[in-house]
This record gives sequence, structure tokens and C-alpha cells, in this order.
Amino acid sequence: MVIKKTLLVALIGLFLSSCGKQGCDSISYDVDSARVVIEAAIADTIIPGAVLCVVEDGEIVYTEAYGNRAVYPEVEVMTENTIFDMASVSKPTGAGTAALLLIREGKLSADDYVCEYLPGYHADVQVRHLMTHYSGLPAYMNVRRLTSNLEELQLTDDEAVRQFMIDTIGRCQRPSGVGERYRYSCLNFISLQRVVEAIADMDINTYMRAGLYKHLGLETMGWLPADSLVYRIAPTECIDGECLRGEVHDPLARVMMRGVSGNAGVFATAEDVATWAIWYMNLPEKVRAQGCNAGLWTDSVETSTGELIQSCRHTGYTGTSVAILPTEKRAVVLLTNRVHPKDENNVGALRRVINALLVP
Repeated sequence: MVIKKTLLVALIGLFLSSCGKQGCDSISYDVDSARVVIEAAIADTIIPGAVLCVVEDGEIVYTEAYGNRAVYPEVEVMTENTIFDMASVSKPTGAGTAALLLIREGKLSADDYVCEYLPGYHADVQVRHLMTHYSGLPAYMNVRRLTSNLEELQLTDDEAVRQFMIDTIGRCQRPSGVGERYRYSCLNFISLQRVVEAIADMDINTYMRAGLYKHLGLETMGWLPADSLVYRIAPTECIDGECLRGEVHDPLARVMMRGVSGNAGVFATAEDVATWAIWYMNLPEKVRAQGCNAGLWTDSVETSTGELIQSCRHTGYTGTSVAILPTEKRAVVLLTNRVHPKDENNVGALRRVINALLVP
């Protein structure tokens, strides 16, 4: 039986009213309720499937797969070890974490000017402006126009194309001045990536895979997944009958940054992201703050007891999300490939109810 979108909205309203304001007392109750909502979203074809992972007291306590990881050209059942295109969740788990590591090691400061590492870059932009989206840079760039420029310049080498991209960002016209207003921008984290690479003297994929990801045992986490892992990857959008699978969905990351980009391109399982979240929560608060919280969106939320605590979150265009409560040692990872087979559904309401059910 197909569950209509109006019913899904009603379910969301029910769970928000019964659990969102008061908090839920039992993890078993929470995930049972979450399962109902996720399965409703699958039945309504809002998402083909999902993997949910919950961390409590700094440990992974629950992981479950729902639905299918692929519905075209053939149906494939979702598994807990499915690898997802993390889209913008790559920002905190990739480039944001790399910058935080360098700041912790004293090799970088959030107050450093970006032009110290990227000659010719906007002279008034500091690293913190990139990580908090106050650089004044535009949100995105037209990929067709950029590729046309590449053709005119006859640039084909991957590194030459990446350098062209950062040079273009570094001299582009900005809609607002530095520090004037918040504007979420993929260009900020492409710039941050290049800062990291300049300091580390290697590409960010090598730096993270050989460093933190290896230390945490995250063998599948990183950019440019191995061909041997493609069968486990949840495909994203299908264009002209061909689905992106193992290639990042984001056009800037895929075309201009050749798959290794600060704004998108990390592939990971739900438990990979949960393990990263545990590492992040175990950092001293001062270190997280000095590292601009790795680029996570942060605010204060009220618990069921009325206490205000820090909440750190991020979402990704493909349907990914992570929510972290550092002081509670609690995290919720919800990974979907909502853009498969077509980019036509919104999972904002689904994310909100899952967080209401599982994050106090």
C-alpha cells in the first residue's frame, strides 16, 4: 500500500507533537518511531532507502538499514555497510576536520589570512571566514561557464584544472564584504581544502586517508572510492539512463575539482560518520572552538529538562545528515540517497522528525 504524502506529514506532526518538545525517554521507543517515519518516506518514494545510526554515551548503540540502496536499473536492498555520497557533509567530515587537525597541531590558525597560503587570493579573508561562511564569496559558480573557460585555455590535467578553480575563486567578485553577512558557500570549503593542501604538501584525500581516517579504522571513508567498493555505493542521480555511482554528485566537485573537493566528494558508511562524530565529541571544547567546530552548523538547543546545550549539525544535498550533541556524547546519522533515481524529492521534513525523535 502506498502511503500518501499527506499521511507522512500527519505522521511527522504526530511525532513532533508527542516527542519533540518533551524529549523521549527510551532509545528503543525512539528508533521504533523513527522506523515508522523512515518506512513511510520509502513507501511514498521520497527516498529509496536509508541507514540510521545512533551514538549514545560515545558509543554506537544502533544501526539499521531500510528499503533499497538502488531502484534503477535494478533493485538492490539497502545494507548497513552501504557507502553514501556524503555531499556537503563532506565539509565538516573532510576539509573542516583537516583544518581543525592543523589548527590543533599549531600549523594553522583560524585567524590566518588565506592569501598567506594561496597567493593572489582575496587579501581580507581569514580562515575562520571560510569555515563560518562569512567570506562574502558567492554561494556557487556556473559549471558550464567554467568548463567553457577550460576548453578555451586547453586545460585537461587534473591539478591544473583544480588550480584554475581556486584562482577563479580567489579573484571573483563577491556579493558582500568579508564579515558582513552569512552566506553558505561551497567556494569557502574548496578554498579551505587548498589551504590544507598547501600546508600538508599533499592532496586532502591522501592527508585524511593516511591520517585520521586510518587512525579511526575508516577504510571506506574518503574521496575517490576504489572500484572494488562501487557495488556497495548507493547510486545518486540517473542522467540519460546512467546513474552516478562512485562519482560525486555535486557538479563543482565532480567536474572542476576532479572528485577531490572540500565542498563535497567524501564517501562513507553511516558507521564511518558515527565513528568520526565520536572522535569529534571527544575533543576538548576549546579545541573544537579554535577549529571553528570543523565547519558544523552550531546553535543551542533546549533539552527535556530545560537545559541549553550545544548542537552541531550538517546536511548534504544527496540526502545525508549528521546531528551531534557533544556534551551529551550523542549523535544521530541519517544517510539517504534521495536524489536516486531522480533529483525531485525533499527530505527536510524527514530529517526534522528524526532529529526530534532521537536528539533531545
